[in-house]
Amino acid sequence: MNKFIGIGRLTQDVELKTTNSNKSYVQNKIAIKNDYKNSDGKYDSEFINIVLWNKTAEFLVQYANKGSRIAVEGRLTNRSYDKQDGTKGYITEVVCNSVELLESKKTDTASTPAPVENDPFAEFGESVEIDDNFLE
Repeated sequence: MNKFIGIGRLTQDVELKTTNSNKSYVQNKIAIKNDYKNSDGKYDSEFINIVLWNKTAEFLVQYANKGSRIAVEGRLTNRSYDKQDGTKGYITEVVCNSVELLESKKTDTASTPAPVENDPFAEFGESVEIDDNFLE
């Protein structure tokens, strides 16, 4: 069984993108705080890549933004892509079947969390495009 359920906060602004065949999608990350402390006595977070398609993506764009607390349900998937330097890159992400908002959309940018430093997924940022074959 391939099923993922997680609750976290969006780490980036939500941007609707489209594939060549006009399918809408959103790529983002959620920060999920671990339920145990590290050796320094602090809670670390895991940064999980998420992808939402069509109406689910449009819903997220309309009602959530950076820092919004959401619950996602979907499946884990792995894929590869060609990096700008010609090497292969690999990414693991959750393809979300559903998303639930756990708070109202914030309109005050002062309450938005600070950017994530040393983000382990930074290399997968805006430059990773999804093609239509990813849906299959």
